[in-house]
Amino acid sequence: MKTIMKKKTKYHSYDQYQLKHLSDKVCDDIENLLLSLGIDSYKMLDKMVTMSCPIHGGDNDSAFNLYHQGDTYRGNWKCRTHQCENVFKSSIIGFIRGCLSHQEGWSKSGDDMVSFNDALQFAISFSKHDPSDHKQTRKAKEKNNFVNAVKNITPDSQNKPQLVPRSLVTKALNIPSKYFIDRGFSKNILIKYDVGDCIGQGKEMSSRAVVPVYDNDMIGMAGCTGRSIFDKCNECSCFHDSQQSCPEDKEKWLSSKWKHSKNFKTQEYLYNYWFAKDIILKNKTVVIVESPGNVWRLEESGIHNSVAIFGSSLSHKQKMLLDISGAMNIVTIMDNDVAGQEASKQIELKCGRTYNIKHIKLSSNDVAEMSPDQIKQEILPQIQDYQLC
Repeated sequence: MKTIMKKKTKYHSYDQYQLKHLSDKVCDDIENLLLSLGIDSYKMLDKMVTMSCPIHGGDNDSAFNLYHQGDTYRGNWKCRTHQCENVFKSSIIGFIRGCLSHQEGWSKSGDDMVSFNDALQFAISFSKHDPSDHKQTRKAKEKNNFVNAVKNITPDSQNKPQLVPRSLVTKALNIPSKYFIDRGFSKNILIKYDVGDCIGQGKEMSSRAVVPVYDNDMIGMAGCTGRSIFDKCNECSCFHDSQQSCPEDKEKWLSSKWKHSKNFKTQEYLYNYWFAKDIILKNKTVVIVESPGNVWRLEESGIHNSVAIFGSSLSHKQKMLLDISGAMNIVTIMDNDVAGQEASKQIELKCGRTYNIKHIKLSSNDVAEMSPDQIKQEILPQIQDYQLC
């Protein structure tokens, strides 16, 4: 069922308190909101919904994350392939606006969009809640500001991930990963990064090549990401055993190309930071790539200060890690596609005032597809002014 606001509505201004209250009401009924927007293929987690991006029409089943629960502002979201939140704003109203705009034909920045007011009226109509009914007293506002200030300066131990000791990680995987060896990565690199295959049945990462992500000091594993060992199915575009039937729509996320472990927040980590941070501090330069495979290939080529951002968007917390790393120079080597180009622009916008930035354009699709000799011939000459190892 699709509901599209067609007629023009009278604009009404609401303050942030009223909009937050409306957002909470909408998020309380998040699954019905998705259905009302014509979205029926998604994975519902405790605090997050994952799916392919319904705004630009993406096909990566885990690239879009909508946080319907949270401690501060519920309804923030991320499109990790095309960064649609930069166009429609990362709020539940922005999400509604993006979905309605897509229904009207929007596909990229610059296309006509449904107005913010129409998206707001959709949210009001859906939630049957008038934000005007809620006004914040001065005393309540001062208290709220104080609470938020304390949260920002007080460590939240409850939200820290439960680290898994490295010894348990290595026992649970067949290291090195045969899947990645077959794709040309060296055994030594895969052993260094504890990359192995999970072949046990009924486990979260069954039939996946698992990439552990350690905390910044390599005390333990904060989470992991796993690549399906199966090829893409021509019928359903999922990655499942060809001897099995295609999954139902609501189960497609189980057969996604990549899958993160439960409650793992990739936006809070830089892959390889635990190994690279000392070299970054020494040489004042960090190389940013999109995926762990890019890091491994650079490592094989003698470049040891690269970090991966798990996609094509540098998050606020990832930038904070860069800010404390001691780096003064950033070299980006993004994938040679539209998302990679947008990623370079986003990093430039976010970091351009405080870092010297150089963008490397590849002749191949991404670094992982290149051989060490190609990297030494194509990339190293472009960054020879920086000490990289």
